[in-house]
Amino acid sequence: MPCDRVAVAVVGTRSPTAVGKNIAFELARDLSSAGVTVVSGLAMGIDAAAHRGALEGGGRTIACLGTGVDVPYPRMNAALFEEIPQRGALLSEYEPGAEALPWRFPKRNRIIAGLSLGVVVVEAGKKSGALITADHALGQGRPVMAVPGSPKSGSSAGCNKLIQDGAYLVTCAQDVLDFLAREGEWVPSGPRAAPRSANMSLEEDAVLEILDREPLTADQLAERVPGLSPGRLLSVLTVLEMKGMVLRAPGGAYSAAALRGQ
Repeated sequence: MPCDRVAVAVVGTRSPTAVGKNIAFELARDLSSAGVTVVSGLAMGIDAAAHRGALEGGGRTIACLGTGVDVPYPRMNAALFEEIPQRGALLSEYEPGAEALPWRFPKRNRIIAGLSLGVVVVEAGKKSGALITADHALGQGRPVMAVPGSPKSGSSAGCNKLIQDGAYLVTCAQDVLDFLAREGEWVPSGPRAAPRSANMSLEEDAVLEILDREPLTADQLAERVPGLSPGRLLSVLTVLEMKGMVLRAPGGAYSAAALRGQ
């Protein structure tokens, strides 16, 4: 939806500290209040706190699932599962009824990153799945932000390492908004320009305009859209495919869906 073009992912460990959960809740609440859609994975811990904060802030939140959209998981988040579609969306690349299999959750993390202008990691251990989301963000040309924690806390080891490696240190929602504004990713007064179609970003519009003419592989598209990095282009294609606006043939070529322009 057009209102989800300004979105930020808030992710972290499934076993957070009380402080970490509170930070995630407040950060998401304040981002939501500023008109930013909060994206997360509906997992226990930081993800759930982020979704709850976004709902408290009165804005929208998107949950990217590792199951079918009709499968509430984990069960303790069943109430959130029911509430989020009323103020946002449940999103999955898996068919209805798809069960919670371990390999599906790391795979869906690329979608969390792809839907967002940036990824904020609140608490994460050295092997947290949230770090997979951060890796996908970097591969897609997205900025990664992290909340620092005590060097004696294992649940902050991943965040502290991200900051050592160059992630932007944030402590509140305003830090996130200020960083995105400096990067040219967010303007409080609204979009900097309008795409031809209201439900698309400028990048999506540019890719679709090319695919309207002929089917192309990702490599061929990269030659036609030099302003997009390969990672960012794949992210745009993934989002367009999930919106039903592009189709991918078995050989890897992408084409604009027939509903384009209807």
